[in-house]
Amino acid sequence: MAKAAEKFAKTVSDDCGALVSVGVDGKRTGIDPISIATVITTLLPMIAQWFQACREKRQQRQQDQTPQQQVAAAHSDAKTRTKNVDSLARKILLECQRKRGEEVRNARKTGLPADTGRYEMDANSAYRLADKMHTKFATAKASDAESLCAEYGVT
Repeated sequence: MAKAAEKFAKTVSDDCGALVSVGVDGKRTGIDPISIATVITTLLPMIAQWFQACREKRQQRQQDQTPQQQVAAAHSDAKTRTKNVDSLARKILLECQRKRGEEVRNARKTGLPADTGRYEMDANSAYRLADKMHTKFATAKASDAESLCAEYGVT
């Protein structure tokens, strides 16, 4: 994993602390900061695509802004921020669901037990994670944000 992605994941997971979710089986699951960082680094390519899509939508209105400046502007507007965080949380939940399915399929092929625990996330935890990611990206140093974007080809 690239350096900027690891740094971003660590920053967000340290800020989130341990999350508690209700898994698909209805049982409470604790997600420690290391697992959160793993999930974030797994989800970053999808999130980078989301940032790129947001940038493309806003490009006509804001020609000279970097992705971080656009997220920071959205972060300062409560309505836009809520919309962005909701959208990001939904994408996190969908990606966790997809990763759980992959894990189960791989377990069937290999005969080993599936480790779906790291992808067990309920809506509240996904929203909290999305909120922290949005905040950390919007308030990151410009050089850190640029390195993260560069790693995922977001311009």
